[in-house]
Amino acid sequence: MTRRKRRAGVTLWAAGLVAAHLAASAAMAVEWRHHANARFGYEIEVPADFLIASSADNGDGDTFESADKTAELRVWGTSVAEGDFRAEADDRRNTAAFVDGWQISYEKTTDRWTSYSGTKDGRVIYVRGIALCDGEAAFFQLVYPQAQLAVYDAVVSHLVDTLKPADGCEP
Repeated sequence: MTRRKRRAGVTLWAAGLVAAHLAASAAMAVEWRHHANARFGYEIEVPADFLIASSADNGDGDTFESADKTAELRVWGTSVAEGDFRAEADDRRNTAAFVDGWQISYEKTTDRWTSYSGTKDGRVIYVRGIALCDGEAAFFQLVYPQAQLAVYDAVVSHLVDTLKPADGCEP
């Protein structure tokens, strides 16, 4: 390899590193606001610039939209069928894959939480669910452009970290 090709490769690598750092810095600069659901007893922090687009009439949850309208965040609670959180998580993932057409590339489920993600038509879906008390569960679903994956990685991490049962609930 010539010196010029090596230098060009290093320059491209450095440019990629700088771009990744800037994207991560932008995500870390996101401001957050607390959001709680009294009906199901869960809470989460949502990006402050995501505005409520709709709310379920029955109090199950809310749908938020990014300021630029390219991303959608849904948060909701549900009663778990037959009290089996794993079965509920599997059913939701299978619906996303086989009914809604998402290509699921990551999935992990325990007795207390589930996460899965995938892609479809240049978009990414990330879903997280947690078991709550009394046979209920809380979920969030974030859908965003695949081109903004680096920016939304930090957002997803924060959403995962902050989705939790309200005080007093230990599933």
